[in-house]
Amino acid sequence: MQKFEVEPPAEPVLEKPRLLDWVFPKRRARLENRNHESQLHFEEQVAAWRAEKAAFKQREQRRKRLFEKLVLTNVSAMQEALEEQFQLLKWPRETLVSFEVCSDGDTVLVDVDLPEIEDFPAKQFSPRVRAMEVGVDEISDTAKRKVYMAHVHAIGFRIIGVVFSVLPRARTVVLSGFSQRPDKATGHVIDQYLYSVRALRSDWMDVNFDNLEEVDVVEALARFEMRRKMSKTGVFTPIEPFDA
Repeated sequence: MQKFEVEPPAEPVLEKPRLLDWVFPKRRARLENRNHESQLHFEEQVAAWRAEKAAFKQREQRRKRLFEKLVLTNVSAMQEALEEQFQLLKWPRETLVSFEVCSDGDTVLVDVDLPEIEDFPAKQFSPRVRAMEVGVDEISDTAKRKVYMAHVHAIGFRIIGVVFSVLPRARTVVLSGFSQRPDKATGHVIDQYLYSVRALRSDWMDVNFDNLEEVDVVEALARFEMRRKMSKTGVFTPIEPFDA
């Protein structure tokens, strides 16, 4: 369960009577009235904070039940649990995920709108130790394509892992990643699929998750049934994705 991270309201600093407040009753009455209003406002804030905390706790308890029980049997709960987890993912560049939990939850279909290669930087910064300055170097097209190749495969690898982690019942993930490219026949920008993979949980469990730094995500996805036309330098040719 997640922790409620909203801090409680800070207690107000009440005004202390000064000499003139003791000498003039009306002056002291106004001070006491201000302190009373501050205290009331604080108590209202505390009540609202407690209500928010209680509502958060109820949501978390419901989410816990959802993850522990309903995701084993209820397809709607599986859909909701997976949607919530995808919303928590942080991507360095815009990445849109749509999915469907099929039939009894055995198979999950995922479509990923991948970032564009044009969104990746064309320059890199590196320190010039002797000159005590930062240099700006152009990134070659080949190097840029290789970075993009690794990035889009890492997206697929991460999403497959999320599905199998959140949905114990899922046995197969069919994931297809697409990007927007100009159609050479018409010039219009259209969706073009770069790769499509059908991953089985039994094969996924062969990955050594204790040594992920040694895993090449490009090769890792290729272990599964896959459709991909890609050169060694990361030039993609559009493919037809797996059907549902």
